[in-house]
Amino acid sequence: MKILIAEDDYVSRLLLKKSISAMDHEVLEAVDGQQGLDLFQENEPSMVITDWMMPKIDGLELCKKIRSSGKKTYTYIMLLTAKDKISDLVEVFAAGADDYITKPFKPDELKSRIKTGERILTLEHNHHKLQQEMTEKNFELDKALKDLKETQSQILQSEKMASIGQLAAGVAHEINNPIGFVGSNLSTLTDYLKDFNTLLGHYNLMKQNLKDTDLEKLPDNIKIITETIEKFEEEIDIDYLKDDIPELLGDCAEGTERVRKIVADLKNFAHPGNDKIKLVNVNQGIESTLNVVSNEIKYKAQVIKEFGEIPLVEGYPQQINQVFMNILVNAAQAIEEKGEIHIKTQQDNKDVKITISDNGSGIEEKNIAKIFDPFFTTKPVGKGTGLGMNIAYNIIKKHKGTIDIKSKVGSGTTFTIILPGK
Repeated sequence: MKILIAEDDYVSRLLLKKSISAMDHEVLEAVDGQQGLDLFQENEPSMVITDWMMPKIDGLELCKKIRSSGKKTYTYIMLLTAKDKISDLVEVFAAGADDYITKPFKPDELKSRIKTGERILTLEHNHHKLQQEMTEKNFELDKALKDLKETQSQILQSEKMASIGQLAAGVAHEINNPIGFVGSNLSTLTDYLKDFNTLLGHYNLMKQNLKDTDLEKLPDNIKIITETIEKFEEEIDIDYLKDDIPELLGDCAEGTERVRKIVADLKNFAHPGNDKIKLVNVNQGIESTLNVVSNEIKYKAQVIKEFGEIPLVEGYPQQINQVFMNILVNAAQAIEEKGEIHIKTQQDNKDVKITISDNGSGIEEKNIAKIFDPFFTTKPVGKGTGLGMNIAYNIIKKHKGTIDIKSKVGSGTTFTIILPGK
């Protein structure tokens, strides 16, 4: 496999070449972004590993030019960066990169990420090859249906993992918040403990004086030590400490529970989806999905929930949650500054009706009929696969339900889902 390295730092470029060559890949080297683009156009490598900060063309611009190059086969792009802020990582994915690795990188981590890219390229290659073979040959119907089913399953999981990759920075931010205040609380509790230990020292001193002092001197000693204790209690605000310690411990417990729930929801969402059919609580599924995509939505929209008393539905909970996630993330991306997302669930005869509305930019009337078509997207190059809504449509169809869309430019979009109740 041809791998292009675009890195202006000689040492980093040498380390990259050494690690990649050890994996028996052909290496192309570029010392700046423009040379990297030229080599890409001449050689069409399968993978590009580029530094962010480079002369002439930086890594982000190189990503964008590669994505808009019109290359027939997919190129996997990994960005090298010393930046680690959430906004920086979001910018990386927005430019069209598939992955990133922070500097200084570890060779083992680099090799692992390259292998991940190889698997994705293999999947893309197989899918592309299958399309060509189906065009050139007339497969028997049974074999064609079997191959298509396997490919669709792989694409579904690949799209799910791609969505998780885009959300990873936001999830990390959501986890870091409670972890941050747990750490801060524990530091404060440590300081409180030091004050309590000092206070206990004064109490021990009083006990020692009561034990060893003559009765005639006892009143003066007690007065001096009592004044010392009272002064120190006032200094550390003992009443405040007694009230604040339980609150700090309660905040720590709440923070760790938030982390546990976020991780559990993300783990459940990322599961390949070969679970058995279950009775699904739609309201709980929406809550779980909102927890995973919280950071993607909270800066763009206020979520207004109106959950009704609804029956359970029979199906695959992870797949149903995938539908909610695709619609909610699209809704947030359609809102330019600050808006609202309304989620309503209600019983419709024996069925469950879910309505998700936003007041974003809306969709042009000519595109509404194409929304559920595979590979159709209104997003810029590198920002969408065009599979999200098609996957949502197929999941709902698989569950014997319906999904409809109404939209108007400038007024927003509404998705209506109906699933059979039990």
